[in-house]
Amino acid sequence: MSGSKYTWSSMNAYFASYLHYNGNDWVKPTHTYLLMPAIDFLNNCVLTVGVKLAKKIGLRYVLLMSIACAYISCFLLIIYPNYFLVLFAMGIFGIGSGLGYFPPIENCWKYYPKSNALIFGICVAGLGLSSSILTPLADFFIVNKNKEKTDGDGYYPEEVANNLKTYLYILTGIYVFLGVSAFLLAFEFKEEEKEDNENEEKEEAKLIEDKKNEEENNINEVKTEEVKEKKNISVKELFILFKTKKYLMLLSFCICGLCKY
Repeated sequence: MSGSKYTWSSMNAYFASYLHYNGNDWVKPTHTYLLMPAIDFLNNCVLTVGVKLAKKIGLRYVLLMSIACAYISCFLLIIYPNYFLVLFAMGIFGIGSGLGYFPPIENCWKYYPKSNALIFGICVAGLGLSSSILTPLADFFIVNKNKEKTDGDGYYPEEVANNLKTYLYILTGIYVFLGVSAFLLAFEFKEEEKEDNENEEKEEAKLIEDKKNEEENNINEVKTEEVKEKKNISVKELFILFKTKKYLMLLSFCICGLCKY
């Protein structure tokens, strides 16, 4: 849900056309470029507020607030096509997106304290995935199925612009489905689980340490045996080496003598 905010930046021309043909003749595509900043500004303003609220009232209640904001914003966009109301609705969506951004990530971090980077990466990947799905859904399957082009003023044809309302209905359903799923699947981390995790980590660390010590002992025993074997063989090796060198030296003396004479 939070990642779908990036979809709005690709919907500027559709919103401008929709508003233009529904009582907002003065609205141009350049005006709807404010949609994304309105979302992002309020989203960033409440990022830390969501974490604090989750600690006070619980993770699931914060998720409900995020769902409610997304639902209200879509409802406002559907009932009355007015430019300033659209900006207001985008602001509400930004608040909901910000409230529901960090609390689930922080909750997952508590479950996997040694894999914080991996957990954060998975969550952020979901942000990109949502916009990569919703944008083609609007462009090619709902709003602009026939791939119409904009006119000289940057507006789409009226029939394409009015398809935006259909997309908003579908988007509302997607938000409700995702929000309810997140609410049902969000299990808040408890301190008892933290203690259990810490005990499991200690036991795991102890097993690893014991295994490491055992391997080191085995390696030391093998090295000791190798040293003993080397000591036993070293006398023979030295004798053979000395004997070989002795005959080689004699041979070299003979060759030198022959060369001299």
